[in-house]
Amino acid sequence: MNTFVIFLRAVNVSGKNLIKMAELKDVLANASFTNVQTYIQSGNIILNSSLSAAATEKEVASLIKKQFNHDVTTFVLTEEQLKNALKSSPFATDLPGNQVFITFLSDPIEKSLRDEINVLKYLPEEFHCDDQVVYFYLPDGAANAKLSNNFFEKKLKINATGRNVNTVKKMLDLLAASKN
Repeated sequence: MNTFVIFLRAVNVSGKNLIKMAELKDVLANASFTNVQTYIQSGNIILNSSLSAAATEKEVASLIKKQFNHDVTTFVLTEEQLKNALKSSPFATDLPGNQVFITFLSDPIEKSLRDEINVLKYLPEEFHCDDQVVYFYLPDGAANAKLSNNFFEKKLKINATGRNVNTVKKMLDLLAASKN
């Protein structure tokens, strides 16, 4: 049995792709996923699956389409991937966790495109692109920031979903608690 963290892109944002997490939890549990947990209303899920990550991704996306009529990009991650992403952040660990974001990408970034984007500057905001993760720091908050998931999706021509460091840490805490 595999345990995965699932991040749904653009769920319950600005009245778009509305899905009640309690309903989604029931749909997933009835589809043979086990130990399903959700965290806040923005599409954060932990579950156990007998399927691979790729098959789990397809099944969750299919269930959301069937039950809620939404095409939602679905990211299925392991505990190791979350830990590595958090550990690899180029930003100081004492920065506010709600101002540092980890954005997961659907595919690796081509090296030439990564090198090209990493030289751009949007101060005081900062970012760094790795192969399949983008890190960004928004010292003035996200409300009026230039950097966002949409920004990176357009620049990199790739699907992305991000969470702030507080949420990533909370998901790791929930994973640890689910093992007890």
